[in-house]
Amino acid sequence: MEKCTTTAGQNSLENNHDDKKDNIVKRLLFQCLLILLCLACYSHALNGSFVFDDTVAIIKNVDVTTYPTNWTAIFKNDFWGTSLLSSESHKSYRPLTTLMFHLDYSIFGFRAKHMKAINLLLHCINTLLVWKLFGKFRLESVNNDHVAAVAASFFAIHPIHTEAVCGVVGRAELVYCTLYLVALLLTCQRTCSSSCTDVIIILITATGVFIKETAIAIPIACIFLEYGRAHIFLHPWRTQLKHLCSLRNIVYVMATVVIIIFRLWLQDFQIPHFKPMDNPIAFENDLLTRILSQNYLYAINLWILLCPQWLCFDWALGCVRLISNVWDLRLQAVLAMYSLAIVAVINCRQNFAPVLGLGLMVIPFLPASGVIKVGFVIAERVLYVPSIGFCFLVAQAVSYVYNGNPKPWLLNIYKWTLMLCFVSLLIRTRERASQWLSEDGLFTSALKVCPNNAKVHYNIARLATDRLDRDKALTHYHKAINLYPQYESALMNLGNLYREIGELADAERYIKEALDVVPDFATAWMNLGIVQAARKDYKNALQSYKNALKYRKNYAICHYNLGNLYLDQKMHIEAMEHWQEAVTLNPRQPKAWVNILTMLDNRGLYEDALRHSEQALTHLPNETNVMFIRANVFGKLKHYVEAEELYKYIIELEPLNVLFHTNLGVLYHRWDKLNEAIDSYQNALKLNAGKAITARENLSKLLKRKRKEKKNK
Repeated sequence: MEKCTTTAGQNSLENNHDDKKDNIVKRLLFQCLLILLCLACYSHALNGSFVFDDTVAIIKNVDVTTYPTNWTAIFKNDFWGTSLLSSESHKSYRPLTTLMFHLDYSIFGFRAKHMKAINLLLHCINTLLVWKLFGKFRLESVNNDHVAAVAASFFAIHPIHTEAVCGVVGRAELVYCTLYLVALLLTCQRTCSSSCTDVIIILITATGVFIKETAIAIPIACIFLEYGRAHIFLHPWRTQLKHLCSLRNIVYVMATVVIIIFRLWLQDFQIPHFKPMDNPIAFENDLLTRILSQNYLYAINLWILLCPQWLCFDWALGCVRLISNVWDLRLQAVLAMYSLAIVAVINCRQNFAPVLGLGLMVIPFLPASGVIKVGFVIAERVLYVPSIGFCFLVAQAVSYVYNGNPKPWLLNIYKWTLMLCFVSLLIRTRERASQWLSEDGLFTSALKVCPNNAKVHYNIARLATDRLDRDKALTHYHKAINLYPQYESALMNLGNLYREIGELADAERYIKEALDVVPDFATAWMNLGIVQAARKDYKNALQSYKNALKYRKNYAICHYNLGNLYLDQKMHIEAMEHWQEAVTLNPRQPKAWVNILTMLDNRGLYEDALRHSEQALTHLPNETNVMFIRANVFGKLKHYVEAEELYKYIIELEPLNVLFHTNLGVLYHRWDKLNEAIDSYQNALKLNAGKAITARENLSKLLKRKRKEKKNK
């Protein structure tokens, strides 16, 4: 009998071991499936370029591109490279995110594919963390494993995540989400006396705030999760209140307040100055209109989570019409939204799962909800973290329907419907990711959603200008201005476009209209000065430049243009002073350096030119125009070896530049290396015979000289 009992026990242990082993294999396979879903959605988008906000936050942000690392600038400037204390700053202070971009640039350079690959990796990690988090929930009304699997799958493929994953600046949302999920997992695993976990969560919050400001909601989310995890909602109200006022929660709240105060102190307690076009609702004077419209925005956010067909990179002007009275039919969506939320709260004691999903959706959304003024109407990447709660709600609904239909044929219909839904979402996400491959596709797709959005037309026009498609640019700038006549940036850019095509009167008129809208618009004043200088109206141009410097001190490019104005008037000393001021304020100002070096070269100050060019190259090590002038100076000083090395180097960098080949030929000509000179001149002629006039003339003289020498022999 004892022997049989032992054998049975061993068999039981072996069965348990096999079950655990099978369970581990299943979990690993499902994790692989989640990663494959993420890759299926976004892998093709890795070949995309930098788009939209990536240009300002990364490509044009000197905090990202300066090497060696400028630690002071990274931790003093906002996310867009403007001083945090500047009145022009949006106060988006994310130094750790900027530092990540800087490290990416240091390792990969400007390779969007590598940066997007990191974003995709983070999305995969977040998907796995979502699955792990929901697998730890213990709620009687749901099947944990099924809910976790469905929620994580929806999170992996939801189209609303495309902006965060495909836009490189979405890195802030992705890393914040990782920290958010880690904090929630720590809360789930915490024991009653685990103060170490509380310290880690506070540190995660402090770190997260310097990645994305909305991370300040992490402690509140942890308090709420603990409230559900410990089933506090089942206790009497007094007991619930006592729990909510526990020492741990008080510490969380105090830590949150301290972090907020410290964060505001960093920006000298200044508030950002947004424009009405950024968020028309926030600038609406009528309180009722503002309240109704803001609540309607919440319904739209919920709708694009539920049905993500209507997606746009910018929702500012013309996308959402304001609601000015309570009889507007669109308010039915708001009533339905709040009715469902109220029903869930009323029934929370019987089924807390819906309230838990709502809380996880609402709490991380609060900092961007318009309670404090924000510079956007709807931002899809802001919904990346709140979508965790939404996916949980969807998974609960799926589990409820599945468990409530015992008939096999109904279950089959349900399974196929669910599968169709998954496939539809995956296809939509791939389609949306394809639109994020380039700015052209992104902006064009926005026109289908918001054809009356002035910002969309403005961005299409800006892109067309960069591509020298001036007719298209003119059309969309005019369309943007027709939709929003006070669009100062569109007015100014339209003026600049007219200047480029030589219509200076129209250029001046539109830039002045921009200044009528925003009198302290420093960039417009500078551009007005450029137009007036082109019209030889030097007196007014000088005053315009002075106005620009009045409204924006330390305006490097304005000093550069002011130097050009003085050069036009043959005032060389004043011109040199302003160019030098430009490079002092911004050493990465290539045009100012080139003008300084050209003037020194023309005046025969060769040693000064070499000294300044060496200084310029410390800031702009690959600036070919600076190296070209430096090589010319070496040639004039008969330092032929140094000049030859520089010419060859810049030709490697720009092999199609006719001027570089021509001047190398001139160097060889002076150096009496006639065969090499002939080769260089011929290379210039091969590249562009029309432009290589000097090369043709010099080659002709050189060949005549060689024929004459040969005849004399």
